[in-house]
Amino acid sequence: MRLPVMAPTHKSTPCVIPMPKAKPTQVIVHRIELQEKERDALDAYIAGSTVKNVVVPVAIVGGVGAAGYIGYKTLKSAYDWGEDLVDELVDGYNAHKGAADVILETQPGPIGNFYRAAKWFIS
Repeated sequence: MRLPVMAPTHKSTPCVIPMPKAKPTQVIVHRIELQEKERDALDAYIAGSTVKNVVVPVAIVGGVGAAGYIGYKTLKSAYDWGEDLVDELVDGYNAHKGAADVILETQPGPIGNFYRAAKWFIS
């Protein structure tokens, strides 16, 4: 049986000597021009790539978030497991809504003026 063996080509590491570069005497410009059909195909490809790169990660994050929320709600209803964070947030908002209105209405300066103007404009 014969084993393949690779023979070393250099006994030691080759020495690299940097060669001086001459300054360019001319500039050569290469231009690639596309016809109308090629431009349309390139535009369609770029639009598809942009949609793929933006929509797919957003859909994945939304799907994972929705699956987590559905799992949480399912476990909460089945086993009365955990506190319901969404209901606590809504209750806390409703409990402190009146206090925030009083604080903003009596606030001196531009914040109170803006709040009073916005409240007058909306009502």
